[in-house]
Amino acid sequence: MKQRIETGSLSTDGAKSESWLYYLLPPALLSLITAVVYYPSLHYEFQFDDIANISKHFNIRSNTFSTLWFSGTRWLSYWLNAIHYSIGKFDPYSYRVGNVIIHTLNGLLVFFLLLTVLSHLKKKNFFKDQAFSIAFMTSLLFLLHPVQTQTVSYVIQGELEGLATLFILSMALCLVKFALATSQGAKISFGALLFGLAIFSCGTKEIAVISPALFMLLDWFFIAQGNWQSFKSRLLIHTSLFIVISTVYLWLLKPAFFTKILTLNSVAKNNIGNVITHDPASLITPWMFAISQFKVILHYIWMFIWPFNISVEYDWMLVRGFLAPDCIFPLIALLFMAYGIYKLLLKDKAHVIAFGALWFAICMAPRSSIIASPELLVDYKTYMASFGLLLLLGSSLVYLFILACKIFKNVPVLAHQKYGTVALACLFALPMSYVTVQRNTIWRSGLEFWDNIIKNAPGKARAYNNYGVELSQGKHQFLEAIPYFKKAIAMDAKYPDPCNNLAVAYSHLGKTDEAIAALKHSLTINPYYPEGYNNLASFFIQKKEFEKAEQCLEIALKIRPYYGKAYFNRGRIYLEKGDQEKAWECFKNSCTKADLDTDIGFATFGRVSLGLQKFDDAIMGFTKALELNPNYPEARFSLANAYFLSGKHAESIPMYEVVVAATPQEYRAWYNKGEAHLKLNQIDKALVCFEHVKHLEEQLPHLPIRLAACYEKMGQLPKAKLELTKLANNTKIPENVRQMAKGFLAQIEKAA
Repeated sequence: MKQRIETGSLSTDGAKSESWLYYLLPPALLSLITAVVYYPSLHYEFQFDDIANISKHFNIRSNTFSTLWFSGTRWLSYWLNAIHYSIGKFDPYSYRVGNVIIHTLNGLLVFFLLLTVLSHLKKKNFFKDQAFSIAFMTSLLFLLHPVQTQTVSYVIQGELEGLATLFILSMALCLVKFALATSQGAKISFGALLFGLAIFSCGTKEIAVISPALFMLLDWFFIAQGNWQSFKSRLLIHTSLFIVISTVYLWLLKPAFFTKILTLNSVAKNNIGNVITHDPASLITPWMFAISQFKVILHYIWMFIWPFNISVEYDWMLVRGFLAPDCIFPLIALLFMAYGIYKLLLKDKAHVIAFGALWFAICMAPRSSIIASPELLVDYKTYMASFGLLLLLGSSLVYLFILACKIFKNVPVLAHQKYGTVALACLFALPMSYVTVQRNTIWRSGLEFWDNIIKNAPGKARAYNNYGVELSQGKHQFLEAIPYFKKAIAMDAKYPDPCNNLAVAYSHLGKTDEAIAALKHSLTINPYYPEGYNNLASFFIQKKEFEKAEQCLEIALKIRPYYGKAYFNRGRIYLEKGDQEKAWECFKNSCTKADLDTDIGFATFGRVSLGLQKFDDAIMGFTKALELNPNYPEARFSLANAYFLSGKHAESIPMYEVVVAATPQEYRAWYNKGEAHLKLNQIDKALVCFEHVKHLEEQLPHLPIRLAACYEKMGQLPKAKLELTKLANNTKIPENVRQMAKGFLAQIEKAA
């Protein structure tokens, strides 16, 4: 019998026979599990910075590939958002589906990259023998670990971090394929793809700058496998990649950016509502930020082992000094880990465990060192780095699964070690998936999102403020929201947002003077806050103090020229003053030149246009409103009226038909539809419509005249006379209508 050597290499005959298992079933299974786990979250609302970066990002409407082309270090992410906007405007579904697709592709790249490099290890060891199982388990962890929910469901960060990781893992696989290629054509193809991806990776997120270091790490451990001569043969590739990526970033970020960082002059200020220094007025310096990262890195490592204490935000503070307990003890723990890695490398210059640890360290270095940031720790920053940690965790689990397979070898599915480990991995995926789904529910609504942060980070002022916003705006519980705004104000006296939101709550409770006082206080803290000026204008409009309101709106529009709500409020002022034309111009600007291009904005513009007999504009406004919200109240009826009044009777009829189909009791639509048919000389159809509402003559005093007109055109003069006679003698009808009936009756009698 012919023996088969199980080397794990994809080029062996044995591996070829398993091509379905290697190349089809694992990706399909991993993709399916990921889709099932994240499916419930696809319709969740935008939360946190997604609102500012998507819903309130005005240029998302006009951004194109050509206008964004290398315009910044995140231009590809902005272009992706422009694509999502073109699909569903601000419906979160498309954005979230896109993030799940990116995340799934990253997980599959983890699988194929590890399968390839581990299978081609020269030394026969645990990692080579279990290449498939380790690749599958690591990919499964990457896709389903609860920590990853923050990146996937935090839409804007999922795009940024996800795209950067997608490019880097793709480039890593290209580098490996380039090194393994035996034909010149394949080498040229993979090399060209590698450099093309490198250039475009600079448009995802700034973290992509570390890719040259990651590729050298990957080369040393899995291509050269600790052999200097082999590694040296690809130094030209690595040097070229470094030059290309550095040149693009120097061009996009400018040399001064890097000089400032390297000379330790890059300081940061606290974010309002998110103070991380013990003195709120202090700057965040590179040194204090760096020594505060020791405890952060330990947290990042531990959360992948025990993901039950994670949060979107934390209320951690910078350490007080190098000898502070929360600095020195984490540093000692990290030094022990570093020593362990050193010992591993002494034993094996290309130890896989050391690779995983170093990958994590390199990915975290720019974010957890001397680049000061107002965010001390954020879990989504570990997304790219997690590949290294999860490789270690996945390898450990595979080792435990192998032990389980040996102990329970009489169980059929565990008899074959490779398939047994995969079966145990899938079994392990069940509780992990459950935890991930449960963790992901915090993104379901703003109330759940900020309630979770209050529980996990009670020292964050903005958590209380934003929870209050959800209570007031989402639930209309204005009285209940006030204590949360006051709590946020007490925690951070320099935080204007809760003052503004407190004012809005007071306004809804009828306390206009208290609202104005709160807003004025907010604007003393931050005089460049357009929402504050707009809200203040609203309160002045309520008090009929139009001059003060206009002054506020003028400031708001100077700060944010595309502020649609400010144009809207300016239109309200002109309506109050009786200047219909200027009001119309403001409402038009609010939705066509500014960011109130919503169903409300367009419908309001349509109504004002209709009142001014600007019928084409009214048609445009109501059409846009219905595109954005097909169920917008009265919009379809108003659109039908706009068509009718503009003389486009044929176009009005289908609109009226939709209205009467949805609301058969809408007598106005029946009547107007009859008028349109009558204008088009479609007498039979007009008569059907008028007779449908004949029992409502009191609400429609002109109805008998329209019925008489139909009868007269059909030659049924007695019926026409009867309708007109009854109307002329009806003293309950307005005199002008009775006179119209008498005139029409005389006309018929004369013609007869």
